[in-house]
Amino acid sequence: MIHLTPLTEQEFQEYLAFMISDYANEITNNFNLTLQSAIEESEMMMNDLWKEGLLTEGQYLNNIVDSKTHEKVGIVWYGLIPEINQAYVYHIFIDDLYRRKGYGKNTLEMLQSMLKQSGIKSMGLSVFGKNEAAYHLYKKLGYKNTRISMEMVL
Repeated sequence: MIHLTPLTEQEFQEYLAFMISDYANEITNNFNLTLQSAIEESEMMMNDLWKEGLLTEGQYLNNIVDSKTHEKVGIVWYGLIPEINQAYVYHIFIDDLYRRKGYGKNTLEMLQSMLKQSGIKSMGLSVFGKNEAAYHLYKKLGYKNTRISMEMVL
């Protein structure tokens, strides 16, 4: 149903701009931070995780492409943590037009299979508390809670 293709340099730059803004908005919506502070945190995180751009060792960023129509339906970013033999999904994004059609599920299942075949023992991810649709998908696929953060705004 899907296949993954690496991003071009231009797509990578566009993704970074999108991700910094999107992640900052998520931080603002889920935590007690100003948008400016969230943007600074988001920029710092992206610069740290992508030190060498697309050539950063252990980081993988792919377009999710429908195998039949050849349309790009989303993006998945994951990294490998060899010290603990784990993969970590930093971001999975399905374009609005393609949501609730199985692309997220297929992408995660493909990654799980691919990583298992390469010897990776586990795959982790995080989900913001307000993203209930993603949380339910992850639970349905067998992901277990390993930590829960909570906050009360005073």
